[in-house]
Amino acid sequence: MLRWLARSESITTSHIGAFCPYWILVDSSVVVGDNAAEIINSIPEPERTVDPTAILELLCCNYVLGNRTLVQKLQRMPWRARLSGDGTITRLKAIPHGETHVEPGELAKKLRELLEEELWNAVKDTRRVWLLLSGGLDSRVVAGVLKRLEPSLHCSIGCVSWGKPNSRDVEYAKRIAFRYDWSFVHVQYDSELLWRNIQRAATWGGAEVAGIHLHGMEWFEQASSDDLVIAASFGDGIGRAEYNSQHLLDITPRVPTNVYDLVHPNLVPEAVREAEHDLRSAWAGEEESPQWVKAELDMQENYMRRMISHAMDYIRQFCKLHQAFTSEKVVSYVWSVAPNCRGDETYDFILRDIDPWLRSLPWARTGVAFDGSTETNARLTKFYHRAGDWLRGDLREKLESLVFSDGLFELGVFYKPAVSRFWKRWLQEPDPENKRGEIVAKIAGIELARRAFNLQPCRQPTSWKDSLTWVPRLGQKAIRRLITGG
Repeated sequence: MLRWLARSESITTSHIGAFCPYWILVDSSVVVGDNAAEIINSIPEPERTVDPTAILELLCCNYVLGNRTLVQKLQRMPWRARLSGDGTITRLKAIPHGETHVEPGELAKKLRELLEEELWNAVKDTRRVWLLLSGGLDSRVVAGVLKRLEPSLHCSIGCVSWGKPNSRDVEYAKRIAFRYDWSFVHVQYDSELLWRNIQRAATWGGAEVAGIHLHGMEWFEQASSDDLVIAASFGDGIGRAEYNSQHLLDITPRVPTNVYDLVHPNLVPEAVREAEHDLRSAWAGEEESPQWVKAELDMQENYMRRMISHAMDYIRQFCKLHQAFTSEKVVSYVWSVAPNCRGDETYDFILRDIDPWLRSLPWARTGVAFDGSTETNARLTKFYHRAGDWLRGDLREKLESLVFSDGLFELGVFYKPAVSRFWKRWLQEPDPENKRGEIVAKIAGIELARRAFNLQPCRQPTSWKDSLTWVPRLGQKAIRRLITGG
């Protein structure tokens, strides 16, 4: 729903983990929206200009940095911020980081206590809870804490998992649900669902992430608006200082580059300068902090807010959503601890305490449990989907028609020769981690968004002068002489 802010009004976002609205200035008035589709459609079509910097960031990082969207002038609110009716954004101070050294057992005990308090406050007035459960560590910690709280709760608890039936994620989630006598919903994940997600990510989500990340969330379309979904997306980062399988101390924030040269070279210098500004905005006010503090603020403000949370917000259309590990008490305590104290051992101690059986259940990522137990069922696989195969197989023709659409290139952002080379490389070379396949899905999503919202070009169609920019340096002078006769 759209909302017009009066000059005297303001809205404030949470410090971490909650929804960040869209907003835009229209005739000096601030308009706030809950999703991309409704607010983009409120913008006059001639003003729906595509943002090349946002596209460069998206293709390189899998998410858009800072507060940009694919439409110029349309922004997302950051966390810990106040938006005033005059269009002013005021950033609030970030929760401070510290370097207190604590033993894993002590950290685990305190984190468990704070997590119990957080989940109790989130669930106490709810009648039905759905836990997003996988074979990972974060969601099983949440499951164990919820089980401890269950006798004092007045709600039913169910679990939802998605993926291949023979994946470790689905199998381990099923085992946990069975042990705790909770209902279990398995959402099949196939190429048809992936295609629907690519379309949803483009329209509902403004093509800000690849549709791959919507997973099986469509199941919640049948949920009640009073239901509460609990996710553990923030567990890795907060609980173990791990982001995208990298420990915080190993992460260095990097300015996006023109991946595979897909963005037209004439746009790249300015886009990279703007991307650097977007990146640095994550740690505004913390410029003198250690590198690992900047890295965590970057991961939270960009990776978690603009990718993980954005995809998870699809659920908010149908019911309530709570991200575990995000209460101010939890984050304040964990961030006061030195980063080298945050790791897998924290979860090992928590699981020992809440339910040793969870500790003996293998981790889906490795097939090995904390107590050394290994999976005996050789048919179970680490991978819960086959998105890479589906993109290059069942969905190839649909994707090709989008990636090579005339309308996409008329936006003035993409460099067609590079796109052609990239497409051939994707089809011919192995792509085991589906990194190139995800880029294909993002490009297709941009074209679907262009069609849905009639997005406008950021520049005039490429001229012959633009083409010269990409000619190898040794041949440019000769070609200019041929053209000019000089």
